[in-house]
Amino acid sequence: MTGPLVRILAIDDVPANLLTLGAALDGEFDLQFATSGPAGMALALKSPPDLILLDVMMPEVDGFETFRRLSAQPTLRHIPVVFVTALDDVDSEVSGLALGAADFITKPINVSIARHRIRNLVRREQLRKQVELQRDQLEREVALRTQSEDRIREMAFHDELTGLPNRRMLSDRLSMVMAASQRSGLYGALMYLDLDNFKPLNDEYGHEVGDSLLVEAARRLINSVRATDTVARIGGDEFVIMLGELAADKAASTEQAKGVAEKVRVSMAEPFALTFAVEGQCDQTVRHHCSASIGVVVFIGTEDRESNILKWADATMYQAKSDGGNLVRFYG
Repeated sequence: MTGPLVRILAIDDVPANLLTLGAALDGEFDLQFATSGPAGMALALKSPPDLILLDVMMPEVDGFETFRRLSAQPTLRHIPVVFVTALDDVDSEVSGLALGAADFITKPINVSIARHRIRNLVRREQLRKQVELQRDQLEREVALRTQSEDRIREMAFHDELTGLPNRRMLSDRLSMVMAASQRSGLYGALMYLDLDNFKPLNDEYGHEVGDSLLVEAARRLINSVRATDTVARIGGDEFVIMLGELAADKAASTEQAKGVAEKVRVSMAEPFALTFAVEGQCDQTVRHHCSASIGVVVFIGTEDRESNILKWADATMYQAKSDGGNLVRFYG
């Protein structure tokens, strides 16, 4: 099964010339005719052809000006144009080719030569379109692959539910803060949080409602610290907050960390209003109290190790939880 015929637009003010072209190309190409530059422009804009045959010597708007107007149109600028004219001087041919014409055929037309030239140009244009299509397809594939790689990278360093940094990114951030602390002599602090009274919510309403609480908890934690600080979710209902660039004095930096920890504790103690859908019923809203137990380690890069800081903060958090929860406890 063959495809549609290649469409050629012939623009010539002499109908006899158009008839000659039509007889030469009939059956092999789908030929459209226009007897002036403006009429040809209108046809081309309405239905862009695969190739344009353009007479040079036309009244009012000649072929060269018509070509300029065609080239100015984004949808037409890539269509190959062949000048067909009685002018056989070199200057006219140079002018036509200099404008960007694909070829230059002189009258009287040698039908066999003209047909072969048109075939070659059409084949070349088809190849150009094929290459362009393949290039566009390759660009789309590269864009999709880049998006996939970005997504994989995002998943590798961020918690999928809350969008917060995960344990892996937290480790990188903690190493950076400790290195900066060693250079500057400024203390940092790491807070290990575990939500109190979270499991009963999951047990009664399901994990979807529990996930909603975790997302809201993440938002509250972010709003409780500076933009330069790190809030991470490291699993389940456990979060870590890391503060950098506190005071150079341990007592002063401890007071700074205490102020932030208390702000976090108060924020998390506020009841969570969670709305969820119930099949066959209107949406329901449940208010759930879910405070946080917080363990805090104040550190400086020259004294402490990364693994120790996380271990100490975790142990201190469990001390806060065993003391009744909704508490802040400091290591040491």
